[in-house]
Amino acid sequence: MFKSSVIIPTYNRPEELKNCVKSLLEQTVKPHEIIIVDDGNLKELPFEKECKEAGIRYLYLKKDTPGLTASRNLGIKASTGDIIFFLDDDVVLYSDYTEKILAVYEEDAEEKIGGVGGAITNPKPLKLIQRLRRIVNIIFLISGFQEGKVLASGFSTNYGATGSPIRKKTEVDFLSGGVSSFRRGLFDSFAFDTGFFHKYRIGEDKEFTYRVSRKYKLIYTPDAKLLHMESPEMRPDDFARGRMFVLFSYVFFTRYKKSGILSRLLFYYALSGYALSRAIIFIFSPNRRTLERLRGVLQGIKEIFSGEAAVVR
Repeated sequence: MFKSSVIIPTYNRPEELKNCVKSLLEQTVKPHEIIIVDDGNLKELPFEKECKEAGIRYLYLKKDTPGLTASRNLGIKASTGDIIFFLDDDVVLYSDYTEKILAVYEEDAEEKIGGVGGAITNPKPLKLIQRLRRIVNIIFLISGFQEGKVLASGFSTNYGATGSPIRKKTEVDFLSGGVSSFRRGLFDSFAFDTGFFHKYRIGEDKEFTYRVSRKYKLIYTPDAKLLHMESPEMRPDDFARGRMFVLFSYVFFTRYKKSGILSRLLFYYALSGYALSRAIIFIFSPNRRTLERLRGVLQGIKEIFSGEAAVVR
């Protein structure tokens, strides 16, 4: 069985981190090491003594400048395992999560699989307005029918966005960063982007894993399950989320999907549809949050057309 390293970037979520580490202690196949990379002000290290007593190496790394991608890269450098897991600090694993993930690698004798991701079993149920919006998203190539796929427009079908999750092990185009794992060897030539994503803090997992998928297979396995408790702490505001999503979509498209006039048309067609869908949400649910999200989307579009977005490539 492979030795595994678990890297958990954290930022001022002590209770969520405690629950996450506790679930690692309860695994049927325990990790070789747990690496906590702290961007905040953690007062105590949860279950440090218990982990060490269980034979788990426990490493704490403190950073002064917050940044998720830099935290992941720092954790990679400090790790020693064959398989490297990345977890968000607000997830709780089922007891056989690591066992199920490692089993996929064990079955891959030719080592064609570079990364494996698990399934979040408590996604928020889609409300009526979200189901209606999904029709708009499909028409405008903002989303598709199979989760984990990047579309010709440069947009993608996110996990938990369809109401029809993947039911069996499936090769995908990207993985969610906080529930992903990778072979150690690929980090000889891959690293998380600390340029654009240090400033904009959204989509770094999709960009990294899609880049990996062009050389290795990525597998999503619904057998490896976890809960995402989705802490409200330390998340960008609605204006920032709208703006960052648009700018990330533009950067992702220009890096990986831009290949001629047709591809440009598809991207801008999808972008216009996304702005329309956010406007529809505001019309049906007029409040400060939906207004700020729409304002952020329009600001991002303005930066694209004014040329300001070119500085974040």
